[in-house]
Amino acid sequence: MSTFVSIGNALQPFGRLLDEVARLANAGLLPQPVVVQHGHTPFSSQACSGVAFLELRRFEAEVERARLCIIHAGAGSVLYALRAGKVPVIMPRDPAHGEIIDDHQQELAGMLDKASLAVIAKEPSELESAVRRAEAMQAERRDGASAAEPRLVGLVRDTLGAWDRERKQARVRVSAT
Repeated sequence: MSTFVSIGNALQPFGRLLDEVARLANAGLLPQPVVVQHGHTPFSSQACSGVAFLELRRFEAEVERARLCIIHAGAGSVLYALRAGKVPVIMPRDPAHGEIIDDHQQELAGMLDKASLAVIAKEPSELESAVRRAEAMQAERRDGASAAEPRLVGLVRDTLGAWDRERKQARVRVSAT
């Protein structure tokens, strides 16, 4: 059993999430070992094993193996976690903190929260309680696995696809003017 953390491959740093993960890992509040895919954000912790980037197969294996997934609200990361049957803890990157250029991760996190597919922590101070809620939800799934899970993953995939097409069309309209 382990914790897998991924902040994606954005160039902007996401130290707010990684600092809190390190704090929780140091306090023994995360399932061990803790593997952190930290991308372009510098990261070092005695309680975590950090790697900048993972090949897709290893990323998938880490998600599958983990008892707990803590991820940014990147569509790909979310889909891999849901496909693996996880209840991910999601902390969306925030443009107000210079972590991303727009609020699309916050929009996605809101949709996932509304559908009860993930536990959202908007701020580092919410991460510890989000971890406890996600672990409880994950235990419920293990005890009575829902036949609806594949349907939910499909729903999320379809919703994300429509959302992505809509955003691309909006960009085309803006660039055409």
